[in-house]
Amino acid sequence: MWVDIAECAEKLETTLTNLALSNGGSATVNIVPLASSCTLDIIGRVGFGHDFNFGKSPEAQEMAASWNQVINSGLTFRAFISRFILRAFPSITSLPLKVLRAQGEYKEVIGKLAKNIIQDGLHQEKRKNLLSILMTAQSEDDGLATPRIIDNIITFTFAGHETTSGILSFTLLELARHPDVQQKLRDEVIQYGGSLSYDGIQKLAYLDAVIKEGLRIHPPSARTERVAMKDDTIPLTFPIKAKYGRLLKSFIVSKGQVFHIPFTSMQVNPSVWGTDAAEFKPERWLTPGAMPPPKELPHGWSNLVAFCDGPRNCIGFRLALLEFKVILATLVRTLEFRTTDAIITTKLSVTLQAVVEGQAGIIPLKVTLPSHT
Repeated sequence: MWVDIAECAEKLETTLTNLALSNGGSATVNIVPLASSCTLDIIGRVGFGHDFNFGKSPEAQEMAASWNQVINSGLTFRAFISRFILRAFPSITSLPLKVLRAQGEYKEVIGKLAKNIIQDGLHQEKRKNLLSILMTAQSEDDGLATPRIIDNIITFTFAGHETTSGILSFTLLELARHPDVQQKLRDEVIQYGGSLSYDGIQKLAYLDAVIKEGLRIHPPSARTERVAMKDDTIPLTFPIKAKYGRLLKSFIVSKGQVFHIPFTSMQVNPSVWGTDAAEFKPERWLTPGAMPPPKELPHGWSNLVAFCDGPRNCIGFRLALLEFKVILATLVRTLEFRTTDAIITTKLSVTLQAVVEGQAGIIPLKVTLPSHT
């Protein structure tokens, strides 16, 4: 697994280096599709023994085009509100809504890919990857049926690459906006020396802080939902003022009630994280006393909710963190990233999206070779 991740990261670094060299040492690129190609290659190789050829294979290009339709159709208020209406009125899935049609087409594209991956897996030697585990489970009594395997491949393909490429792209943007942070990270990686290793990369404290801060401000999944399984009363740490000035110290939850959990706003809440909550400051993770008290924070990974928490947390978060670290360290070691004149806003679609001139999935960055700075 380590070799696959490292090779994919180096392929992205080589691609960016060649773009810079062919443009006199500096090139402006949209980092989002390149990051997506890298993380898709990783999940393909690690998960299914499948090569997407760095986004150049026909199925990878079909997925990219379909995903672009999904994220852009999901930017409108109509698309946002349809998610909530759908829960109350499931029959609207039959209506010709653009966002629902785009999501359905994307699922069909990955579903077709999943079937091909399963067919290829039947003729491959047994390997240590996710597909082999799923197919072994299918061969056992009461194992997974083929439709379930297809569903799992769809889930891992989507969740295993788009979310990771999103947080990678946003973090590179933050490094471009904060050159002092970028240089400090580069110095740490270079000081490590030699080829990166699994054990070595875990020792890079500033890299770890940058990763955590990126996930705090730009969680790849901006929100999630949970359904109450029974009636309950939830106590509040701090009372809140309700209608007519009444103070609430708890609130009642009814069975079947849906909780909407907004990761993005929770992780930049000034009442918890302080007045600089919205600022990208990796030092907060390394400075004694700079973090909020643990009792005021969630119990997820590193006291964040980016990967949820509990038995239904993100099943692949350790892989996501590893590839995030490896790719970021590989890139900043040899390349510098700078901002452009583009005005970038952040909007919620299926996932958190960077938007330029109304188009989602765009983060223009100037990539420069250190000798040309």
